[in-house]
Amino acid sequence: MLTVLSLQNINIKEKMPGEEQPEWLETLEETPLTSRLRRKESLKRFNTWRIGGVAECLIDVVNVTDLSFLLPFISKYRIPWFILGKGSNLLIPDSSWPGIILHLSGEFKSWEPLENNNPSRKNNEVSAGAALADVTFAQRCVTQGWSGMEFLIGIPGTIGGAVAMNAGAHGGETAEFLMQAEWMDMEGNLHTSLRDDLEFRYRFSELNGNYGKIITRAVFKLQQDDPESVEKKLLECQQFRRDNQPCNQPSCGSVFKNPPGDFAARLIEDCGLKAKMCGDAQISPIHANFIVNLGKASSADILALIDTVRETVLSKHSIYLEPEVQILQSSV
Repeated sequence: MLTVLSLQNINIKEKMPGEEQPEWLETLEETPLTSRLRRKESLKRFNTWRIGGVAECLIDVVNVTDLSFLLPFISKYRIPWFILGKGSNLLIPDSSWPGIILHLSGEFKSWEPLENNNPSRKNNEVSAGAALADVTFAQRCVTQGWSGMEFLIGIPGTIGGAVAMNAGAHGGETAEFLMQAEWMDMEGNLHTSLRDDLEFRYRFSELNGNYGKIITRAVFKLQQDDPESVEKKLLECQQFRRDNQPCNQPSCGSVFKNPPGDFAARLIEDCGLKAKMCGDAQISPIHANFIVNLGKASSADILALIDTVRETVLSKHSIYLEPEVQILQSSV
């Protein structure tokens, strides 16, 4: 059996009864931070699949100052870590997570239309924090009469995630409208990179926590339109999502990237896999590139369906489906 994704490579361990807490955690608890530190926090409510175990430590990072301390701290102690927004496009294993989850919030939810030096000319530029919800961003564009990124209304993530994975839908991609991105390295230094200096491609950018680059905010340039037209496009995107996706069931969004010249959903459906189940996980009968949690699905259930889809599509169509969803793994 072809098993491309498994839990074997994930740095997870169960904490034994009576085991002392890590030395780094004692040091961290004594450090004065504005951000909230949570111990033994369930990760189920921090992802859209509603799946996952307990984290040793979850920190609601509320400002750049705290983040600039935490990233070097993580590097110094070689702590398993992950940066988390709304937890869409993410599978969290059911086992305990031994390190730190950084959950951006606070000032990272900022929204600031930018001014220019010519009052008679509209700027159409906005700075948005990495933790701002995609839905909120799209809704605020309506009142400004800014068009182009209406597709974000159907993506249940954050601006940081949208930039990091070059999120898109309805023929549009985040990178098309990005002007510049602010990001922090693992030494706690802030950088600003222009769009043209960054690599973007389909569902990929080099600004990714896996590469030690944490997006803090981004600046976008939108197209000027009247608010009614923007709202109409927004509602059309919302309606398309309601009609074609399982909006009322926990999922991660699209599980697989579309292969060149084709659609993952079409290939999966052609293989007769629509509505196939494993435990309480199911390939959606509405959209074959969605796997939904019917209530008590485990990460193992999800991974089993992912493996089945990839093996079956490869066997029938000789096409290797690349996952769009990320699996929580430690970065040290």
